[in-house]
Amino acid sequence: MSFTESQPSITIDGQTRRVEETDTLLQAMREAGKTIPTLCHADHLPYIQGRCGLCLVEEQGVGLRHACQTRVTPGAHYRSRSPAVDDARRWAMRLILRGHPLTCPGCPVEGRCRLQRLAMELGFQPAQPPGAQRSAIDARHPLIHREAALCIRCGLCLSACREQQGANVLGRPGRDLPIATPHADSLESAGCVSCGACLAVCPTGAIREPDPLAKEQGENPVPTTCGYCAVGCRLLVTPSQGRILRVEADPAGSVNHGHACVKGRFGHGFVHAPDRLTTPLIRDAHGHLQPADWETALSLVAERFATLRATHGPQALGVVSSARCTNEENYLLQKFARLALGTNNIDNCARVCHSPSAFALGEALGTGAGSSRFEDIDQSTLLMIVGANPTESHPVLGARIKRAVRRGCRLIVIDPRRTELARMAHLHLPLLPGSNVAVINAMQFFLLTEGLYNKDYINRYTEGFETLWPVLSTCTPEWAAGVAGIPADAIRLAARWLAEAERGQILWGLGITEACHGSLAAFGLINLALLTGQIGRPGTGAAPIRGQNNVQGACDMGALPNVLTDYQPVTNPTVRARYREVWGVEPPATPGMKLPEMLAAARAGSLRGLYLVAQDPAQSDPDSRAVDEALGNLEFLVVQEIFPGASSRHAHVILPGACFFEKSGTFVNSDRRVQPVNRVIPPPGAARPDGEIVLELARRMGYDFYNNILKEIARLSPNWGGIRQERIDQQGFLQWPCPHPDHPGTPFLHADGRFLRGRARLTPTPWQPPSATRDEAFSLLLTTGRTLYHYNVGSMTRRSAIATLAAARQERVRIHPDDAAALGIRTGDRVAIHSPQGSIELHAEVVAETRPGVVFLTFHFPATRTNLLVGQGSDTYTRCPEYKVTPVRLERLGQASLFSTPMP
Repeated sequence: MSFTESQPSITIDGQTRRVEETDTLLQAMREAGKTIPTLCHADHLPYIQGRCGLCLVEEQGVGLRHACQTRVTPGAHYRSRSPAVDDARRWAMRLILRGHPLTCPGCPVEGRCRLQRLAMELGFQPAQPPGAQRSAIDARHPLIHREAALCIRCGLCLSACREQQGANVLGRPGRDLPIATPHADSLESAGCVSCGACLAVCPTGAIREPDPLAKEQGENPVPTTCGYCAVGCRLLVTPSQGRILRVEADPAGSVNHGHACVKGRFGHGFVHAPDRLTTPLIRDAHGHLQPADWETALSLVAERFATLRATHGPQALGVVSSARCTNEENYLLQKFARLALGTNNIDNCARVCHSPSAFALGEALGTGAGSSRFEDIDQSTLLMIVGANPTESHPVLGARIKRAVRRGCRLIVIDPRRTELARMAHLHLPLLPGSNVAVINAMQFFLLTEGLYNKDYINRYTEGFETLWPVLSTCTPEWAAGVAGIPADAIRLAARWLAEAERGQILWGLGITEACHGSLAAFGLINLALLTGQIGRPGTGAAPIRGQNNVQGACDMGALPNVLTDYQPVTNPTVRARYREVWGVEPPATPGMKLPEMLAAARAGSLRGLYLVAQDPAQSDPDSRAVDEALGNLEFLVVQEIFPGASSRHAHVILPGACFFEKSGTFVNSDRRVQPVNRVIPPPGAARPDGEIVLELARRMGYDFYNNILKEIARLSPNWGGIRQERIDQQGFLQWPCPHPDHPGTPFLHADGRFLRGRARLTPTPWQPPSATRDEAFSLLLTTGRTLYHYNVGSMTRRSAIATLAAARQERVRIHPDDAAALGIRTGDRVAIHSPQGSIELHAEVVAETRPGVVFLTFHFPATRTNLLVGQGSDTYTRCPEYKVTPVRLERLGQASLFSTPMP
């Protein structure tokens, strides 16, 4: 930490040091390199306990002070150790040990217990009395065990649960009683979300991992970045003999500050699943997959791709990249497509999630990234969450939003479902799926007709204002209320609150983008932010909550059919000439096909070969039958994955890749943070990191790619010019734009109206109904999404300990009580869901979180095949599928137990 001469100073053990006046003595002592024992303090938790008494230090002329609670006194002299301090600490420890004797031998956390370590440092020695018995263990939660007799009442678990996660699962029945759940319920039945925050801070074995894992030490933890959602939490991963022992949240993580969700903490068991792909597989003449060595497999792939290119031209080939790959790997894949294959037919999974967000932000503001950073949530006075469920899809971000609301931030939620945040919201608009643009247009209408727009901001920083009214003139709140099924006054109130907010921020999710009007809805939200002047200041912004871990980075790296790295158009001759200088070959000038277009071309027979990397469109993409038809019609399909999936059933060659624990590189999270990914363990068997496979494949096709990939990216990408591995390793992260090596990075974009495109563009958003609507045959609307315990197609979480949790075992369709009563359906009944595209069968769950007329499904379970129901309607501009609006009908088949048979 750097200090100035004007800052106050204190003296610690005879050494004068500059401090901040807001520093606690504990902060100052540790900054000075002093070891101060604590049992009830955690740096990443906001609540200061002051219960253990071990952090005492001595202030000259005053006496003993609690270091964790006491602010520094400028000019004061302190001693970190003295006879009085040592005696007081030993006395405090003696009081603690009255309720928790050091009967360490045989304890499940012996050797990992902070109480044991500190007690021994203070001169106390463990002992095991003859005939000692272990106390009762509450093992009802499969991942978190509790032993109340080991609780020392430090309160850390309570603080973690309430202050960090924003939950109220744990409580203290009495001052001297152990922490417990209400009515002694199990953690799961008490509403625990299994984040493990309590487990991470417990200084004893009172809350711990199941035995014998709790006792295992493992090797030194390796810091890395989580490979699940796009929050980008930093993790500390402990390996042991080539296996992952445990995962903990990194207290130094700039995004998560020592917090993690159930997936980040417990979702690592998939790494060692028995069905991992560990060797290349080649399909023989009889249609069977046979093991092969790398030389044979890569040579075959190179030969077949070269033959197809020579016979049918580069446009007959395509590559699909993935957010699960690092930036470096995505860069190599788009380079491989453009050089080795000679085509711009390169796309990634952003196509089926936030491509409308990137398109709208790029057109309106100058870049496809969100304008704000996660820290801005802490400064917002109003948050408007639209079509997103962060507490389940992005739990650490969701917890941050909950903390902001509890501090006084006003919350508006626009979503068909009554999510956790909707229940907390000051205003919830439960609109019908497919009516987003109607509601957003009505809000714009109200701002314009009531004069609530920021005239000065619009005049100084925007263009296109005059184009709005011709489209909005008929979009009254009453009209939108009829379309969306919500009160007109609620629409007016949401618009007024946004306009009057001192610092308002709009965050949206896939409920906005995965619709035929996804780009128009995103444009509309950007318009709302611009009309109210809510972009360019701390606490303001318009930003998508990205879905997958590196979906932002995959797009930044040019894994898209129309742009190269940093969103530079392939049609720009100046850009292509710069690439020719570095690559030696100019990339193609004609934009390639988007993923849905590639699949359509495969069905038509014009796309002959496809390279799928860490992507399973046969499960994740809409209209699964059409996807199966497309993949089955290819002459040559290469699937590069860590598990066999629905798409690999059609593969001619399967190449075993590596997961994020088994590779190094960088990810970019949802707020443009470039963070390091570090290899923890080697890949299993003969599996290889995806980037190494691409390099070897390119070499066999005559191209030796430059190995210092991040430097090459920086050389070709203006906004990445200052991104260097050594800087990321030293600082922990950099936020792009970072145009040169001395640039500090950009926390939030478009500061003070300096938009990357010059003036921000206000864009007309004409009303567009969904591509499919309800009728007598299909009277309900299906909307799809994620749940807390799984991630996308679920290939990783279903193979982890998370699958042992009751709520994670099985898919079920959620239906409102009114609809269930009309259809004679009860929770646990077996039902069929029919759509114009197909039918599936599963169990029903009757819940009030869905609105009448709407049912909800995830797509985490292969056996369910949710996407058989979804049609091929898509966003007009980006071809993002319309997952959120599918007309369906339900049919009761029979009665059964909801969780009677876990699904694979």
